[in-house]
Amino acid sequence: MTTTRPLFDSYPQLSGALPWLPLADLPTPVEPVSGIGSNAWIKRDDLSHAVYGGNKLRKLEFILADVLARGKTHVITFGATGTNHGVATAMLCQQLGLRCTVLLFEQPPSTTVRDNLARMRHFGAELQFCDSLANTVRHYYLHPKRLSRRHYFLFAGGSNVAGTMGFINAAFELRQQIDTGQCPLPSQIFVPVGSSATLAGLSIGAALAGVESDIIGIRVAPSHLGIIPTCTPATVNQLIRQTSAALTKAGLSLPTIPTAKLIDSYYGDGYGVATKAGSSATEKFAECGITLDQTYTAKAAAAFLDAGRQSTEVQLYWHTFNSRPVDWLLEQSRV
Repeated sequence: MTTTRPLFDSYPQLSGALPWLPLADLPTPVEPVSGIGSNAWIKRDDLSHAVYGGNKLRKLEFILADVLARGKTHVITFGATGTNHGVATAMLCQQLGLRCTVLLFEQPPSTTVRDNLARMRHFGAELQFCDSLANTVRHYYLHPKRLSRRHYFLFAGGSNVAGTMGFINAAFELRQQIDTGQCPLPSQIFVPVGSSATLAGLSIGAALAGVESDIIGIRVAPSHLGIIPTCTPATVNQLIRQTSAALTKAGLSLPTIPTAKLIDSYYGDGYGVATKAGSSATEKFAECGITLDQTYTAKAAAAFLDAGRQSTEVQLYWHTFNSRPVDWLLEQSRV
């Protein structure tokens, strides 16, 4: 684990402009997946924390530093009943002495849903069940604490400008690993996309760090809530523009950022609903010792496997799920 971040090594002026806390175990390993193919690689963000890993830790290093810098004491966020974001936010809020409330909408039952509800309770989160996604979003935006100076409202998945900075840094981390011979430069990088910050941050970061890979997002969340776009190329590009503006304000001269690439065809019948391709990917990765979940990573991994069958170029799958054992934690939650 390092106590510095490569983004700040490349742009020292940002260290004074962007609040940041060393909360994640970084860098995460990048490894070949020999059981899948000679050109298949994986970025192990499932190992981003000793207790509970996943991609949210990268975002929360910047988000929770922003919370503290603004003098806030209570984070209010939302997600599905199996939200990984809710678990990671609750864990780190507890570590930092912050209150955490998670507004929840229903998703299809699974082991992940059951376990993550127990994890959030273990980490002291206040859980409010709001039934549907529409009701949850309405409660989030019309929350009576909106005008409070002590409350920080965090969009689902940690997708705000601060959270996006975490994945800009991630691209610089990958650049270092490529430069030191830990992995080859991938032709394509595959990542699941729900709330946009992971894809937005990697798109900006790859352009800044000179990682000449196609960053390909796989949509795993509803594209719209009614007529409101929620997971579309437009929502990702909007976050890219907002974050780019913040970097420009901090004194950076940015290159042209490519338009976000978001594939819809692996989503299936709904949020959290398993797909045949995803289940097949889960079995294939399990043979390699990698655990996937049906909501996010299985769908992105399915796209990664399909690309590998169609190309001899190096492909990298960015694994965003937690793989840390939590039996002890769930046992404590039942006591």
